[in-house]
Amino acid sequence: MTIKEALKKYHKIEIELLLAHVLKKPKEFVFMHGEDELSSYKVIKLSSLIRRRLKGEPMAYILGYKDFYGLRFKVNRDVLIPRPETEMVVDLVLARLRSSPLLRGDALSSINEGQRGCSNTKLKQPLPDPLLKRRGGLRDSPIKILDLGTGSGNIIITLANTICSEGNPRKVEFWASDVSKKALRVARQNAKILLSQNSHTPVYGRIRFVKSDLLKNIKGNFDIIVANLPYGWTEWKNNSSAQTVGLKFEPKRALFAKEKGLMVIRKLLVQIAELKYQPKLVYLEFDPRQKAQLSKLIKKSLPGLKINFYKDYNNFWRYVEIR
Repeated sequence: MTIKEALKKYHKIEIELLLAHVLKKPKEFVFMHGEDELSSYKVIKLSSLIRRRLKGEPMAYILGYKDFYGLRFKVNRDVLIPRPETEMVVDLVLARLRSSPLLRGDALSSINEGQRGCSNTKLKQPLPDPLLKRRGGLRDSPIKILDLGTGSGNIIITLANTICSEGNPRKVEFWASDVSKKALRVARQNAKILLSQNSHTPVYGRIRFVKSDLLKNIKGNFDIIVANLPYGWTEWKNNSSAQTVGLKFEPKRALFAKEKGLMVIRKLLVQIAELKYQPKLVYLEFDPRQKAQLSKLIKKSLPGLKINFYKDYNNFWRYVEIR
């Protein structure tokens, strides 16, 4: 079988990516060498990958990676596949940090328009003054960010990579947790690989990883909590559309929650309410259909706090910022 024949025969799936993966070549190579014959070993390997894809297995698991915010994250079936819409959570956090006098003046606040970042992210309010303070006066300690349910580590690693590249890393501390040991193993591997490539981040230990069910094993106080928690519900499981078929391959614990997808988020809100020192900012991702109910939950658990909702790039309500 030639490359050209494979492209024609399996054109209904992402055959060019599978061929590039098997050949260990860039995708462009596939289109430029259509007459090349595939060895019997490569045909067998390609056939195995094709069968997996035809059964609906996501490409990210087949290839072993997913690109997120310009970085390539290792993924397997122990972690949720990073979604493009989650990139805007990173944008929102970076926008708040860039507006802080604590970081203003660093390169973080003067990113070039052509670089990846949140220059197009519109914030409804400037960074609240409390972020500049610690108990007893003005702060002289770093801003502490906690990523709950980190999965592959895509959110916290992207934040660390961006801030350490474009700002002063000593002004921010990064923490991440997950209830799954296997997920934390993947996140640590990603941190070691991706952050070691950044000369401004000499040790991947800059991110502290903790095994915890939400805040249960978390010690200390945090200024910013970011949490992309499971928010899917029964109707998702029963949906047989092409968009959701691949969900059956992802860890159910990272996808689905009771109470129409809001149980885990509700538990976190209750835990935050019980903290002696609450975070200055909390960011959550949710399903657009949950906006009204989520708003009620926040007002019930954290009365009097400021709530800002943001839409994703498809104009759906997707994120909430609690101040």
